Amino acid sequence: MNGITDGLKDIITKASLAARGSSLSRIRRRNLSEPAAKWVVQSRIGSEVGYALSIVLATSGCSHARSEKGGCTMCSYILDGAGQNVPTEDLIQQFQNALTSLKGLMAPISVKVYTSGSFLDPVEVPPEARAEILKAIDEDDRVRQVVLESRPEYMTDETASLVREILGDREIEIGMGLESADDGVRFLCINKGFSLSEFETALKTAASHGIGTRAYVLVKPPFLTERDALLDALQTIIAAAELGATTISVNPVNVQKHTLVQRMWSRGHYRPPWLWTVTEILKESRDQVASDVNVVCDPVAAGKPRGTHNCGKCDDAFVKAIRQFSLDQSTSHFEVLDCGCKSQWSHVLEHEDFAQLVHSLRFHKP
Repeated sequence: MNGITDGLKDIITKASLAARGSSLSRIRRRNLSEPAAKWVVQSRIGSEVGYALSIVLATSGCSHARSEKGGCTMCSYILDGAGQNVPTEDLIQQFQNALTSLKGLMAPISVKVYTSGSFLDPVEVPPEARAEILKAIDEDDRVRQVVLESRPEYMTDETASLVREILGDREIEIGMGLESADDGVRFLCINKGFSLSEFETALKTAASHGIGTRAYVLVKPPFLTERDALLDALQTIIAAAELGATTISVNPVNVQKHTLVQRMWSRGHYRPPWLWTVTEILKESRDQVASDVNVVCDPVAAGKPRGTHNCGKCDDAFVKAIRQFSLDQSTSHFEVLDCGCKSQWSHVLEHEDFAQLVHSLRFHKP
């Protein structure tokens, strides 16, 4: 990085830390034997449609967010954690309690294990807990797919080998937040803290053990205009597929508490992406990546002011189309969408201020 870029990076890191403030000290105490969240939805599993159990373990939290680097500019998932080190036996119990949600469901089933950071981080999830959780998954023959979230630095040969050994021949994916294929956007706008080459190394390490990569792509990081966000997401999806990602998960930004994005949003310097933008990204990317790479999207807070939204009148139809597309990969669901707000969206794409970064830097002032 050059001097100007380093200066911007320092400003954004300090602003992220300021936005987070003392929020970590206010994490609510929770029952350490219960997961932070769990839910079951219909999901595309390979070429089939089945059920996915998503589990968010309550851990000590993301190491990147707890560090002096300040964490990602849009993320406050660390506040869903326990705010303390969680004993191995409690993490195992959390997972066992969540597994009861699978009672009565038929195959194929996908189990997605999330934390507020990285499941493969040995500080956040001790290796003993990780191994026992994977063994519990392996005991259920209905489970065809397993998704584990992690930052790239924790995807080592040793870890990948252990995961593959325990889970046998199941389909395994490591969910990693690439967010943007542009190092400048990822470092400055998102404060992610790793390079594209580091992501690629982790992807190749996983692939060498027959483990796929579910690449998370962020739609509209702060400081990007709507048009820039659309183009950046499209380019990132194509780049991730070319690198060898097996699934692309498109994630529109939602405004979370105690984040830099919320500070900007509350001061009128940020708007979550339009649903028009999201559907355009999904439609265009589906035509440009190989058919065996699934492109999925499950937008958080969709249709609400803090999430991806249009005018309010058409939001439900757009969200329904996005979720149906994620199940069957057919862009036909988008062809029937129409609303008078499309002209406003088009105007934004053409005329939004391209000096947004300069103006938005006022956010760091108290």
